[in-house]
Amino acid sequence: MILYKKILIIFFLLILSISGMGQESLQDLRKKQDELNQTIEETSKALSLTQKKRVRTINQLYLLNRQIRKRKQLIGEYNAEINIINRSIEINEQKMDSIQKRIRQLKNEYAKIIRQYYSVYKERGNILAYIVSSKSVNQAYKRLKYFQQYIGYIHKIFNELTKAEELLKQENRKLEDNKRTKVQALNRLKKEEQKYRTEKLLKNNYVISLRKKERQLRKELRNKEKVRKKLADTMRKMMEEERKRNKGMMLTPEEKLIAGKFDANKGKLPWPAAKGIIIETYGSHRHPVLRNVTVKNDGIDIMTEKNAYARSVFDGEVRKIVAIPGANETVIIKHGNYYTVYQNVYKVSVKVGQKVKAKDKIGIVFTDPANQETVLHFEIWRGTQKMNPEIWLAKSK
Repeated sequence: MILYKKILIIFFLLILSISGMGQESLQDLRKKQDELNQTIEETSKALSLTQKKRVRTINQLYLLNRQIRKRKQLIGEYNAEINIINRSIEINEQKMDSIQKRIRQLKNEYAKIIRQYYSVYKERGNILAYIVSSKSVNQAYKRLKYFQQYIGYIHKIFNELTKAEELLKQENRKLEDNKRTKVQALNRLKKEEQKYRTEKLLKNNYVISLRKKERQLRKELRNKEKVRKKLADTMRKMMEEERKRNKGMMLTPEEKLIAGKFDANKGKLPWPAAKGIIIETYGSHRHPVLRNVTVKNDGIDIMTEKNAYARSVFDGEVRKIVAIPGANETVIIKHGNYYTVYQNVYKVSVKVGQKVKAKDKIGIVFTDPANQETVLHFEIWRGTQKMNPEIWLAKSK
């Protein structure tokens, strides 16, 4: 009996710990779901704005691809939530089964004790008379204690039975809650899967439509590559000039301090635009339309709002402002041995040699009147080495 109780307690503790872990994971999942839903909503708004001109562009396709990726992640999160809920339901049912077994055992034990008590009472007659008829005080005391323990044990079994039945009701309510939550999660999943299929069809339509403009796309790609190379050459020449001027690019104590702080803020830098979505990532990747074509990006492209300001991501000094055909103006800011680059800016509001602080406005991001797309190109360099800006900025969007 004692061994059984110990095993039962250990089993319940184990079940509760598993259930607690599941709940914590469910909270994490729902937080991710909220974040993904917010990102999807932002991407949908950006896509809706660019589609108003009824001109299909590569940037729209980038947005749509991003939307599809995020939607797929969200579907994965919903599936994970359903798996956790299913596990919770399984645990509920296991607990209820165990409690029901315990209730049956307690009821049998309770009935047995009542029968035994009734048998003793019938044999002995009046219990009080039985105690009083004892031959000695000691015997009377023992008879009294015996019946007190008997009655106490009956009460104990009854209380255990009452608690077990209440626990069963609680678990039943949890089970019903979990089943309702599962139905809600399944409904959300079904909606997201339908949206995902719709977006995949839309993407295919975009690709078909854009492939009809292959000549134009190749021209745009060549122009973009010219801009990329021009900017890379500008960066190298500027750093070579600084190396010669500073005799080997030795940093001043102030520059060393700024560089150290910049380095310490990896993953925490504010965005170069107050609001925005990364539509093209860093590095080499396949062109979304042209077959067997690789696109190279030395930074990231951020789609933002019309009339949005480009802003410095850290304290530094404006080192160069250069106009590159096809990309408006480019502002380069130095932060010790780090450089940040802001391209496709106009109405520049800073000057070469000017000290800036984090989030200071440096100009307005240009909006293409042909398609209403407002895209800021942003790069980070450490000396002559290009860095992936996405891992430097605070929480990728």
